[in-house]
Amino acid sequence: MKINNLLYKKYFLSLIVCTVSSLTIFFIFSLIGNLNEKYSFITIIKTSFLNALQILIYVPGFVYLLSIILLTVFLKSKNEIIIIK
Repeated sequence: MKINNLLYKKYFLSLIVCTVSSLTIFFIFSLIGNLNEKYSFITIIKTSFLNALQILIYVPGFVYLLSIILLTVFLKSKNEIIIIK
């Protein structure tokens, strides 16, 4: 039971890290693309955040795949994958 809890905690940690980093990267690129518009800066920030969120919702496989890769990296970093095997 403890191994299952460890795996769940590590997976949710990797999922959160992956989601936040992907949202940040997509937000920055969307912000750069929207800075050419003639709107106020607050409107541009809101639009960029919604665009980044839209990309994450449209491509959930990207977040899932990245979180699985990050989970294996987390498990290999402290040799926890040997215990699970």
